[in-house]
Amino acid sequence: MTKYWRVFRVGYVVLSVRILLRLSNLPQVLQRLSLRTMAGKPDEAVMKALVGYVDYWLKLFPYNKRGNCFLRSLSLYRCARQLGYPVVFHCGVRRDATRLDGHAWLTLDSQAFYEPGPHWQRFTVTFSYPSDQVGSTAKISVG
Repeated sequence: MTKYWRVFRVGYVVLSVRILLRLSNLPQVLQRLSLRTMAGKPDEAVMKALVGYVDYWLKLFPYNKRGNCFLRSLSLYRCARQLGYPVVFHCGVRRDATRLDGHAWLTLDSQAFYEPGPHWQRFTVTFSYPSDQVGSTAKISVG
C-alpha cells in the first residue's frame, strides 16, 4: 500500500470516527470499530507511520480545544486492531486542584501503546474496551 493511500485511509478513519461519535454511544462506536479487525499481522513500521498520520490529521483538524486524545485513541484503536494488535481502549479521570480531567489511551499487554508520555498512569480507568481485557491490574475496569 502506498504512503498516500495510507494517509487517505487514516483521514477516512478519523472522519468516520467523528461521525460515529455523533450518531452512537461509545460502546457502539467501539463495537463498530472492532468489526473485521485482528485479521492483519502486526507491523511496527506500518503502525508507527499510521500513528504519525493520525496525529497529522488531528493537527490539521483538531477535535477538541482541550485535546485530541479521545479521537486519537479511537482512530488508533481501529488502525491497530486492523493490523492485528490486540489493543485495549481506556478512558479515565483524575482530580486536578479545581476540576476533573479526562484522558483516553490504548494499552497493549498492560503497557501504553503509542501514548506520548507517562501521564496516562495518573488517571483512574472508568471504561475499557474490550472489557474482558484489563489494561492494568492497579486500575478498575468498568464496561
